[in-house]
Amino acid sequence: MIEAVAAMSSVLSELQALAGSAVAPAADGARPEAVGAGEAATPSFASVLQTALDQLDGNIAQAQNQAHAFAAGDKDIPLSDVMVSLEQANLSLQLAAGVRDKVVAAYTNIMNMPV
Repeated sequence: MIEAVAAMSSVLSELQALAGSAVAPAADGARPEAVGAGEAATPSFASVLQTALDQLDGNIAQAQNQAHAFAAGDKDIPLSDVMVSLEQANLSLQLAAGVRDKVVAAYTNIMNMPV
């Protein structure tokens, strides 16, 4: 699986986990306590998003480095590998742009909701 697709899949699973664990706030304003003290802390949305963007950046940089090495005459890199890495980077970027569009649309919908 392409790394960016795996990263976006992990972001989606994190969002689903957050949506599944969402609870109504208590009437007295107290926050619910953690389920178990021994549980590992779940990563924040910002850290998951940063990881996904770092993987996207790494895919693009790797594809660009392979393309430059091939163009410079490196015989160890076959053209097929260069083309596959460039296409993976392209698909990763398209996926990230699609996710960005969905997040912006969701944000816009939430901001336009009457209170």
